[in-house]
Amino acid sequence: MKHFLLAMLMTASLACASESAGQASGSYDLDAEALVRAVETQYQGDRSHGKMRMLINTRSWNRTLELEMWSEGREKLLTRILAPVKERGTCTLKVDDDIWNYISRIDRLIKIPSSLMGDSWMGSHLTNDDLVKENKVDKLYKLAITERMNNEVTITGIPLPDAAVVWGRIVYKIDTASLTPLLVEYYDEEDVKVRSMVFSEFKQIDQRWLPMVSRIVPEDKPGEFTEMQYLEIDFSVDLPRDLFSIKSLRNR
Repeated sequence: MKHFLLAMLMTASLACASESAGQASGSYDLDAEALVRAVETQYQGDRSHGKMRMLINTRSWNRTLELEMWSEGREKLLTRILAPVKERGTCTLKVDDDIWNYISRIDRLIKIPSSLMGDSWMGSHLTNDDLVKENKVDKLYKLAITERMNNEVTITGIPLPDAAVVWGRIVYKIDTASLTPLLVEYYDEEDVKVRSMVFSEFKQIDQRWLPMVSRIVPEDKPGEFTEMQYLEIDFSVDLPRDLFSIKSLRNR
């Protein structure tokens, strides 16, 4: 969550953390949906708190953000900018399918309308829509294992008939031994690859393997990327009951 955020933010919460963290990979050999759930749960869990650095590189400018993040299940996410100082306190809140941005320097709260869900999130190569749908792959796509080589499995997702999604096809590459994502590729309705997300620098935290770095690369913009680096992550946290609320945005 992706999504990860996309992993990371995305990244991405599809089952109980305690259920997946210790299971053997053999449980998922013939079940693509269960495998994707287990992988995405690895780096979200029931509740989490962490800090990350996001590097955004475009043809025209570069930007580095440091963020603090909280999540609960698959439907709640709160991010807050720590640096640069001029943007400190700017927050994004996601609850179910709704997203709010709070801009601290002008004390302005904005609910993102459906017409702007395709817009860039914080200037990155992620969109608001990615934040909403990154952890709903099992509900939006028909998943099937299409290739296996040793511990590496390829899973292809095709949109369900009534799914309102951007992608015509999603392809995952997963290491079943560690339940970690290796690569995600996104294709448009013409089956042209639009972007890739590559995961690296794997580390074991709380009995689960996590990719500490993920990089999103748009295919039509050579040299551009958004890279997300986990600085710290904790899954054994108690979160305030009102954390994921509009009121909390101004108090963080």
